Amino acid sequence: MNTIEISDFSDLPCGENAHQEAFLAPVEDGITYDILSENKTLEYIDYLNLSKVLEILGEFFDVNASAIAKENSLCAVALGNSSETAFYKILESDPISLTDSTIGFSKEVSLEIAKQLIAIGIKNIIATNYRKDALDLLKNHAGINVIQVTSPLQELLGFVTKDIKVTPFGYLVQEQNLSKLSKSSFKVKGKIKPTQEQAEDAIFAWKVVKHTKSKSVVIAKDLSTKAIVQGHTNGIDLVEQAMDIACENSKDAILAVDGVIENVEIINAAIQGRIGLIIEACDSTSSQKITKLADKYSLSLIATGIRNYRY
Repeated sequence: MNTIEISDFSDLPCGENAHQEAFLAPVEDGITYDILSENKTLEYIDYLNLSKVLEILGEFFDVNASAIAKENSLCAVALGNSSETAFYKILESDPISLTDSTIGFSKEVSLEIAKQLIAIGIKNIIATNYRKDALDLLKNHAGINVIQVTSPLQELLGFVTKDIKVTPFGYLVQEQNLSKLSKSSFKVKGKIKPTQEQAEDAIFAWKVVKHTKSKSVVIAKDLSTKAIVQGHTNGIDLVEQAMDIACENSKDAILAVDGVIENVEIINAAIQGRIGLIIEACDSTSSQKITKLADKYSLSLIATGIRNYRY
């Protein structure tokens, strides 16, 4: 087994709580970034949130994408034909979580975005590039940490090769989840074929749910999340809560789960929310009954053949 040597510790203000000591140590072949703001000291939770944002931006490195994270959880993700469009979708999706959160952009941050972020009270912003006037404005606000990542975002997808957890029983080591959709496993289960727009939204939602905590549901439409609910053990409550958050935005939207749907009640909740398509991992013991019900209410079902649990 390879030996990992940790050196060059940098003290952090604290860990997850004020009474916990914490430090940051460089990792071999880590990303390159610059803290452009006057405050150079990021907190433990800041690094977690920045990492969470960069993970999902790596999935959409070649388009205009924006994402927010808080408490080490994704809150919203959106794509657009510009950074501004993606940001406004984020603003519509989850305006409450934006305050004191971490936001990331795959492309350049404009002056208009900078003004909005200051008004909202953002804590951290990370992007591949900033317009000079936007950077000058952001740097004048001491409460905002401004970070520029100079490594190509696509390199983040395979950056961490091992997932390591320390338990009383020993180290749990697994390969990172680098799953990708393939035509061989991707299939339409029922009679209702998805539209091109639905297929694009489904792939977008699937990429987002891959980076959430199990068990999770993502509702998405127009390449923007409308609800992200994660970490529930009750799948029915999970979907119903997502529907409550999305509200009228669930109509004709995509519902993505990180595993399989076992309960007809989940399909009933999707039907009541007028969901247009559900994307899940594979068949369950109730698949025949679920598919029949989905066909009855013109609900499209897609199976990816890939489970994306993340404990």
